[in-house]
Amino acid sequence: MSIIFFSGDHPSPLRGPDISNAIIELLAITQWGSLDYLIIDMPPGIGDTTFDVIRLIGRAEFLEVTTRSKVAAEVTRKEISLLKEIGVPVLGVIENMKLSGVSEGNGGLSDLGATLLGTVDFDTGFEEATGNEERLAATEFFSRLHAIALGIFV
Repeated sequence: MSIIFFSGDHPSPLRGPDISNAIIELLAITQWGSLDYLIIDMPPGIGDTTFDVIRLIGRAEFLEVTTRSKVAAEVTRKEISLLKEIGVPVLGVIENMKLSGVSEGNGGLSDLGATLLGTVDFDTGFEEATGNEERLAATEFFSRLHAIALGIFV
């Protein structure tokens, strides 16, 4: 489900209470059916969206996705710290868009008790495959993410 289905090609500049109302509406009107998991792709950082999900979904657990960027890593560190402080479980961290030849590491996340669950290499074929399920399932991105997910959700 996505807000795009409501807004189409038009921008949807949401702020404050509008963000909360959109999240509530998407969660309330979508016929989810029987789910084992509901994965919500959220914007980075700590804001209304994060607090709304925590408030509205009682059993929410967070899986942080970050990159090697110093800015992204610092935002991730702050979010993990806050989540742990308020008692929200953090499943771990996935490093996305890893460039080949860059050594692995957890970017200093171990001192926060966050486990690096895996890395997903930068995949140049991903953009071309987006929107096509068969092509997407054949990408290295999908293969690596699938392997990490099996380790988390099994």
